[in-house]
Amino acid sequence: MIKIEFKRQDGNIVSYEVNGHAEYEAHSEVVYDDVVCGVVSNLAQVTILGVNEILKLSVDYAAEDGHIALDVSNKSKEDIEKCQILLETMLLGLRNLEISYSKYIKVTEKEVQ
Repeated sequence: MIKIEFKRQDGNIVSYEVNGHAEYEAHSEVVYDDVVCGVVSNLAQVTILGVNEILKLSVDYAAEDGHIALDVSNKSKEDIEKCQILLETMLLGLRNLEISYSKYIKVTEKEVQ
């Protein structure tokens, strides 16, 4: 299962972390749903690209097999607000994907200090 956690601070998304793969067991064999993995990976990585290349913000991120993360919590309030359209759009896309593929995806949100 792909687990995605968004963290909010004062209502703004300040980070997300994507872990795992879209997998299921069929006839005692683990099978991966590459389409679902690809969509989740693409949304997460395009958001990183948007923050870096479009908004021109240097941010902490990771993009590895089974793990993608972005953290803007150490940025100014103004920069965090600039990121919200991208981050909220990513969250919306993943929530919609979760409706159809809840067997593979779990999206959570957490308020942090």
